[in-house]
Amino acid sequence: MKKQIILLSAIIFSILFVNFVMADLEYWQTKENHGNGTIYNRMVLIYSKNGFGVANDYITGNNPLQTYIQYDMYVQSFNTLNPNFKVDYCNFKIEQVKRLENVFTTIFEKNYTQSDTDIFKAQYFLQLYDGDSVFATQTCYYQDKTISELTLPAEMIMVMPTSECKACQYYLWTKQEADITKTKSIGDNISNISRYIGKLVNLNFEIILALFWILLIMFIFIGIGLIFVLIYWVYLYLNNMVK
Repeated sequence: MKKQIILLSAIIFSILFVNFVMADLEYWQTKENHGNGTIYNRMVLIYSKNGFGVANDYITGNNPLQTYIQYDMYVQSFNTLNPNFKVDYCNFKIEQVKRLENVFTTIFEKNYTQSDTDIFKAQYFLQLYDGDSVFATQTCYYQDKTISELTLPAEMIMVMPTSECKACQYYLWTKQEADITKTKSIGDNISNISRYIGKLVNLNFEIILALFWILLIMFIFIGIGLIFVLIYWVYLYLNNMVK
């Protein structure tokens, strides 16, 4: 109980002073060993519309931030693969704290045991308004009370649609802009190479054309020279016959 009060106080402090840290979304996830065979995976999301100066209207008007938690719970297969330190059960709890309310409200909670079918990529949808916080905790209780590995048959991630998150949009736009710049650079390089090849072809063509005319003129002069030689040879031959 004492830990919850301390954690809640820290959350309220973060919400009240989120303007000073200049953040629209604060998100973190940790895995910890509580000892006595208890390991948990905790995820926290704090949402505020204040941040990043002028462009702070992340969601239009008073509309909520729509997101969802995607999670896996697979106690059955985990116990089959790890017979030496089986899990008795895992608890999955999602809690929400409304802005400036000193109360944890449990909006989802369920236990998963050996007899439950494995679950993968299940989704729990959430709507967060300005100043809301969400806490998701997967806690697993092992038969081996001395276990120290942070390995548990439970995983989860927070999925944030880019259409609902300005920071996500900015990242997407920046990535697209970088891709466009890269594509333009590649296009410019291709154009430069094409122009260079064109100039090289034209230059070679002009050289070949000049060589062609030189050879043609040479053949003409050689042909004329051979004709004169042939005429001179005929002249000498006829002159000898006359004598």
